[in-house]
Amino acid sequence: MESIQFLPFVLLLLPICTAETGAATAAEALVKWKTSLFQPDTLSSWSLTNSTTPCNWFGVRCDAAGSLVQLRLPSSGLNGTLLDLDFSILPNLTHLDLYGNSLHGRVPPAISGAAKLTFLDLSFNQLEGTVPEEIAMLTQLTNLTLSDNHLVGPFPSPITSCTKLMHLDLSYNQFTGVLPSSLSRLTRLQVFDVSSNEFYELTPEALANWTQLLSLQMYHNPLTGQIPEEIGKLRELRSLGLGHANLTGSIPEEIGNLTKLKDLQLLDNHFTGPIPHQIGRLTQLTILELSDNRLSGTIPPEIGNMTALEILDVSQNQFSGELPSTISELPKLQSLIVINNKLSGSLPGELGKNGLLSTAQLNNNSFSGELPPLLCNNSTLRYLDADNNNFTGRLPAWLKNCTGIRRIGLGWNHFSGDVSEAFGAHPQLEVLLLPRNQLTGTLSPAWVEWRSLTNLRLDDNRISGQVPPEFGNMTNLYSLSLSSNNLTGSIPAELGNLIFLALLNLSNNGISGSLPSTVAELSALQSLDLSGNKLSGQVWKLLLQHPDLNYIDLSRNSFTAMLPVDWEEITNSSSTYLPDVQYLLLSDNLVDSSIIPLLCRFSGLQILDLSNNHLSGRLPDCLLDMEAMQYVDLANNDLHGSIPSSMGSNASLVSLHLNSNRFNGEFPSSLKQCRHLVALDLGENSFHGEIPRWVGDSFPSMIVLRLRSNMFGGSIPPQLSRLASLQVLDLADNDLRGSIPRSFSGLPAMARRQEGRAIEFSGLGYSESIQMIWKGRELMFHNTLSLVTGDRPLQQLSLRRDPHRADKSCRAALPQPIKESFIRGDSTGNRKHEMAGVS
Repeated sequence: MESIQFLPFVLLLLPICTAETGAATAAEALVKWKTSLFQPDTLSSWSLTNSTTPCNWFGVRCDAAGSLVQLRLPSSGLNGTLLDLDFSILPNLTHLDLYGNSLHGRVPPAISGAAKLTFLDLSFNQLEGTVPEEIAMLTQLTNLTLSDNHLVGPFPSPITSCTKLMHLDLSYNQFTGVLPSSLSRLTRLQVFDVSSNEFYELTPEALANWTQLLSLQMYHNPLTGQIPEEIGKLRELRSLGLGHANLTGSIPEEIGNLTKLKDLQLLDNHFTGPIPHQIGRLTQLTILELSDNRLSGTIPPEIGNMTALEILDVSQNQFSGELPSTISELPKLQSLIVINNKLSGSLPGELGKNGLLSTAQLNNNSFSGELPPLLCNNSTLRYLDADNNNFTGRLPAWLKNCTGIRRIGLGWNHFSGDVSEAFGAHPQLEVLLLPRNQLTGTLSPAWVEWRSLTNLRLDDNRISGQVPPEFGNMTNLYSLSLSSNNLTGSIPAELGNLIFLALLNLSNNGISGSLPSTVAELSALQSLDLSGNKLSGQVWKLLLQHPDLNYIDLSRNSFTAMLPVDWEEITNSSSTYLPDVQYLLLSDNLVDSSIIPLLCRFSGLQILDLSNNHLSGRLPDCLLDMEAMQYVDLANNDLHGSIPSSMGSNASLVSLHLNSNRFNGEFPSSLKQCRHLVALDLGENSFHGEIPRWVGDSFPSMIVLRLRSNMFGGSIPPQLSRLASLQVLDLADNDLRGSIPRSFSGLPAMARRQEGRAIEFSGLGYSESIQMIWKGRELMFHNTLSLVTGDRPLQQLSLRRDPHRADKSCRAALPQPIKESFIRGDSTGNRKHEMAGVS
């Protein structure tokens, strides 16, 4: 009878004992998992010696009964796998957050043991493999986030059995294939993100039942086809991200049904056609991103109805017409980006009147007129880019009031006026780009107050005066380009204070004197262009001061290069750093051959132009034996002797100009190994012998072959017609005999003329041109060059004929197919020679 009296008390103790036993078992399971990890300090509280219950451990939460229900360990430095975590011991676990650790291996099938999970976040780890089918047993899940891992395979269809899901994020993995129609089972879904995977199809059925969806993100997938019309059924949608998704077709009108949408991003696809006017219904939209598509037509005025719009980006499309005036009515517009379209006309006169506009990027259109005065209303404008348009007038006076502006880009327009009077106090100005306008005046010393300036570009204007010494106090300057103006005086030594200066371009001015040693020693300098001035002095010191200097253009000056007696000792010194010069242009100076041994030390040299100097003597082996060398121009010097055989070891050589020297010997056999040659000019030398037949088989990319004014004899080898890329062939003024091979009729004949002869470099790009004589006229062929010949003797194409040499030119007329391509009769009956671009 006594035992019966104690029975209720024993029954009351059973839940307590069970909870304590469960907690102890969970503690043991967690400690076992901890021991499998590279133990971080954050789990120091996980110890059975401290307590048999884990409820007070870091990251652990228990319910009132002491059962473990939450495990929150985001960004805790965990490194290991989930394989040793016994989920079956955690039957009441509802919340598992392991975001931002270094977990690897697979998602274990045993995770199904935590059947009460409602929240599972394993994102930003290194998990791999496929998602286990057992995930389907987590039927209570409302939030599943597996993003930013290395998961693979098709879309894990078992997930669609988790019909309570509201948030599903599989982004930034390597899933592939079709998004299945079974996704329509997830009727409670509010967030769906599969961005940055390899899904290629979204079936419209998947969208059919997502009536509660708030966010749809499918960025960076190789999707095919168009946006389904069913998109219009997602009437609760707030954010739609389909950028970089390979979509085609037009933007569906049904997009206008998404009246609660706040963020619409369709950038970088292949959409065509106009923006549907129904887009004006999206009155809650704050971001409209349509850039990098093929959209056309005019920008619809209905955009003015989108009164919440803050960012409008339609750049990189084919929009035409004027910018609608309704855009200036958008009360919250902060960023207007219309770069690279075909827009024209004047900007809306009240653009910027809302006083919130911070970014106006209008580059690369055909806008005209003046910039509207309200663009900098309320001094909110930070970025103004209007390069490459047809804007006219004086630089706007209101620029002085843009005290918070950071970037001004107005280059490639028709602005005029005194540049020194256009600006005011701009303490945050970082970039000022005004190239290719019609600006006059002088450079203002007051600009030194622009302490944040990193990039100043005023090239191709009409600015005069000197470079102010005060510019040396712009200590954050990274790039300074003042080329092609009317600047005079000398280079101020104070520029040597610009310790961050990487690019200095003062070319094509009237600057004289020498290069100050302070400037020559700028340690950050990478690109230096002083070409086309009146500078003089020695260049060798410049070549020994800059470990990072890779582009040097000193052409068209009066520099010399007499090395000191101890130059080898200097270059071998531990305090001397040979720069990694890749582009060295010294043409049209007073440089002699003493510089060549120094140049041979620059193993990374790719482009070398020493034409029109005072080089003499024989060409040393080292100069043409440099592995990286691609372009060499030594024309118009006094070099003589034969071509070094070492040149054949340079497989990178693309262009070689040795014309107008005194080289002799037979056609250089070492060239046979230079199979990448595109241009070869050996004209105006004393080469003799026959033109080798192997030339026609050795240079598959040859465009220019110029052997004019030598002493080559024999016949023209028909193998030259195998040079499939050949566009310029000049063999005039030699001792060639016989007829022009009929196989030449297959050679191309396209050219365009330029004025004058020059080797041109734009930035770091290489552009070469060559002078030819056509019927007594000097023509310039630039970049794309063509076969040059005629039906008169080849020798008659030269204006440099040696009157003492007999006419031993080829006497045969051109083959008929070539005649038909080049020679046509004009209306007067005179013969007229035409080539593409040449009349």
